[in-house]
Amino acid sequence: MKGLAISLTCDCGKQASVAYGERWTCPGCGTTYDTAQIPGGDYDRLMQLTRRYRAISWAVVIVMAAIVLAVAITGQTISIFAGLAVSLLSWFLFIKPVVHRRHRRAVNGLTRRWKLEAR
Repeated sequence: MKGLAISLTCDCGKQASVAYGERWTCPGCGTTYDTAQIPGGDYDRLMQLTRRYRAISWAVVIVMAAIVLAVAITGQTISIFAGLAVSLLSWFLFIKPVVHRRHRRAVNGLTRRWKLEAR
């Protein structure tokens, strides 16, 4: 998996997305920020959280597809459409928001502590 971009906001208001370990110089005021100041352990945990979030999302999609395929093989067309509608509504209205909220809370717990010193 490709590394996650780190969003930086300069004191002057300019924003940029930078890869971990890179330096960014603000085009507005010339201030330099170094993302290598972020603890490596925190960044690794952030990557693990993101991998797990994506894996859970893919696993749920695969399980739903397998269920729809199993119903399709049995030839029950009305059940396919009803089941697909119920499973998609369940995913987008109930399951995904809960998983996304938990992921965001875990990410915020790690990233809110990062305060890069400008040079």
